[in-house]
Amino acid sequence: MAFDKTNAVENLDTWRRQARVFFKRLGRKIDHEAVVDHACEEGQISGRYAFMAVMSCAIATLGLLLSSPAVIIGAMLVSPLMGPIMLMGFSLSILDLAALRRAIFTMALGVAAAITISFLIVRLSPLTEITPEIIARTRPNFFDLLVAIFSGLAGGYAVIQRKGETIVGVAIATALMPPLAVTGYGLAVGSMAVAGGSFFLFMTNLLAIALSVTVLSRLYGFGAEHGSRSTMFQSAMVLAVFAGLSVPLGIALRDIAYEATAINTVKDALLDPFDDNEARVSDVSVQFPKREDIRIDATILTRTRVPDAASQLTAELTKRLGRPVDINLGQVLINEDKTLEAEAFLRMADTSIAAPLRAEISRLQTFGELRQTETELRAAIPFELSAADINADAKTATLMAAPHDGLSISAYRTMETGLQTNFPEWKIRLVPPVSELPLINFDNGEAVLSPAGESVLGDSIWALRHWSVTNVETVGYASTAGELRRFDNQTLAYRRASVVADRLTEAGITATPIGEYRAYRQAADEKQLGYQRFQTVLIRPGS
Repeated sequence: MAFDKTNAVENLDTWRRQARVFFKRLGRKIDHEAVVDHACEEGQISGRYAFMAVMSCAIATLGLLLSSPAVIIGAMLVSPLMGPIMLMGFSLSILDLAALRRAIFTMALGVAAAITISFLIVRLSPLTEITPEIIARTRPNFFDLLVAIFSGLAGGYAVIQRKGETIVGVAIATALMPPLAVTGYGLAVGSMAVAGGSFFLFMTNLLAIALSVTVLSRLYGFGAEHGSRSTMFQSAMVLAVFAGLSVPLGIALRDIAYEATAINTVKDALLDPFDDNEARVSDVSVQFPKREDIRIDATILTRTRVPDAASQLTAELTKRLGRPVDINLGQVLINEDKTLEAEAFLRMADTSIAAPLRAEISRLQTFGELRQTETELRAAIPFELSAADINADAKTATLMAAPHDGLSISAYRTMETGLQTNFPEWKIRLVPPVSELPLINFDNGEAVLSPAGESVLGDSIWALRHWSVTNVETVGYASTAGELRRFDNQTLAYRRASVVADRLTEAGITATPIGEYRAYRQAADEKQLGYQRFQTVLIRPGS
């Protein structure tokens, strides 16, 4: 059937006339002068307005620091921001520039007071860690624009109809006061990215709500006496502002959608290189430091180490995500029957150390009868032996100590020194039983070995040499407690591992440093074992 252009134009004109009649009828039911007077009264500067703006932002700031949505919403019950926003919207509708200036000045005063109190609270607060509630208000997107538009339409309708203004005012303040509080937080902690993102969200909400009120009030007949020319100007201004906001917010929404998809893709692919059915993801962090880069930090709990897992994942995820991927992958060997780290160490120790020692013990146990001097040396040993190689003619002795729960690496080293002192003509080598090396402690926030740490490291080097170990990993940790003066926690953990690795390398032992911040079950273990447990470096045989 052919398109009838004439009928279409006539139908369109009919709809326009019906719409004009409908909105004229709506406008006749409204007391325009009373509504405008009410908006002017609520949008004026007053002591109450300034006080309530400060109180509202103070409560909102505390709610953000505590990550409490209930407190944040409760703060909005005392917010006075609806008044100047409504006045801005109606003044644009009726083209009252004097009222518009008053509304802008009132809003600017409230913004300055809110940001100031938020800044002061954060500067004085011991809690300055960024929370999910803060992060949620640092990256506005197109959906935030839609929320602001709907809030503005609801607010305008409530003021025009003089119904439900308080409830709608809470909704509008919710879109405005928390971003201002986050702006003060960002300035207080020196993060311009946080302050800038939250202030952009505030301005987006402010403009969208005010212009939505303008559009709705025009539909209700406000400013109708100015004619069609002013209507066209207002419509063009509204469309230009909304279009200008929509472009960056739409791009932000697209990026957020991509990041959500990328995170799900990463989580699905992390276990692909591991054939072990019991492998699982301990923790994963996906960051987007640059627009075209993706950084992944993950820890996999597995019974079998896969040496090229990181390279496999890098190639696969780069292909699937279409961006360069940088992966920092940690693999922790597990056995469900024992503590995670102890079992990981002992499992590696059994393959890297105990096997050659067992062969050596077997060889030593085939030696014949010991001479009288050997008996004297044995009598001086204050611990049980699993095997011994004693040559009375050459005056050399290699002693394999049997496991003993009460003796540390330092104690065996001290006993070797004592035996050497009591038998100065002999060359005595005491091999301690294979065990987990002691943790090397660091002071809170420091990456420099203390005297106590130097002593423990010396004992560890002595034991590794006696075990004939030439390749190890140094695993550095950082606790979640305390104020770190020099490094962030991830860097601090790696710096500690590097300090120990450098000392081991100087001693002829190849060492690979690894930084483990937020290790498996760290939060729970810190409560049970204490924070000092994660101010340490662990030395374990390399893979």
